[in-house]
Amino acid sequence: MPVITLISDRSADDFFLGRLRGKILTACKDVNIIDLAHNIGHHSISRAAFILKNSWRDFPDKTIHLIGVDSECNGKRKHLIAEINNQYFIAADNGLLSLVFEPSELKKIIKIELCKANIKMTPALFLFADAACEIIKGKKIEAFGKVSSDIKRMLAIKPVFDTAYILGNLVYTDSYGNAVSNISFDLFQEVAAGRSYKIFAGSSGYIINTISLRYQDVEEGDLAAVFNSLGLLEIAMNKGDLANLLNFDNNTKIRIEFYD
Repeated sequence: MPVITLISDRSADDFFLGRLRGKILTACKDVNIIDLAHNIGHHSISRAAFILKNSWRDFPDKTIHLIGVDSECNGKRKHLIAEINNQYFIAADNGLLSLVFEPSELKKIIKIELCKANIKMTPALFLFADAACEIIKGKKIEAFGKVSSDIKRMLAIKPVFDTAYILGNLVYTDSYGNAVSNISFDLFQEVAAGRSYKIFAGSSGYIINTISLRYQDVEEGDLAAVFNSLGLLEIAMNKGDLANLLNFDNNTKIRIEFYD
């Protein structure tokens, strides 16, 4: 059964998304529609990129991912269809795909002229859905437009480090208020080299001295630092909503200092 995933910056209970699912089911029968994420914050390209980057590899071949974030027609905006590792990605040319994929992966990209054909105010995700159903029915993506490598690119924020410290950013907050950083387990291991350390969580004054295996390794209400299933350092509060209580957001820094 073909699979179509949806990411949008609309509320999950927005009636628009119900219409979108109905439109897809009418246009292409026997399709499995998966909601990857909604409610991600209006025009939040970086958050959508994080979600897509850390989920698309778990889907089967031929899955089509529709990314309706900062995607509406505005007279100048272009849209893209990319084929990567036998999956398809339909999004605006707003830099999002460059945050998800390495340049070497972005080899087969088609620029499509959805806005020119959009003679009335049709949401971009509806137009993406039309294209997805045509692909499911066998249309080659080259038939939608011109192959191009000239797409908008953005630089992902990466940790800064030397032998004495790592300075990272929070990049994602999950539904429990756990804050995920861009500091990887591999980078931590490389810089730590077996030394002791202290983790400074934002400007809150909290210091964490131990990496835990699970949230429950600390007392309720205390902060825990864990490496999650993505291999990224996560700061959490056992049985608490850390992000809201401490006002953590994507501007919050996580600093790890190492001691001989």
